[in-house]
Amino acid sequence: MPTLSTFGLPVLVQTLAAFAGIAILALAPPAHGTILLVSATRQPVAEIANAALAAGALIARRGPGRHSLIVVGDRARLLRLLHRGLIPLAAPAILCAA
Repeated sequence: MPTLSTFGLPVLVQTLAAFAGIAILALAPPAHGTILLVSATRQPVAEIANAALAAGALIARRGPGRHSLIVVGDRARLLRLLHRGLIPLAAPAILCAA
């Protein structure tokens, strides 16, 4: 008779991988449009705004957190800000509504 340890771990790993994939797809920023910039290094909003403007984005409004900003721009240009600790994410309306 199979035990939980025989089938449990592979099923758990597959389930976690599926949830991680869904989360990545849900948070992936669009190629162009409204993008949430989040500072992984707790930069002030003014510094986030300066970096976003330098990347060609337009400032839309403050983000839902203290270290975030909602911008309109191109994903390719905003991804270059990763080295500065700024993470571009999708801006879902439920989190980023005005």
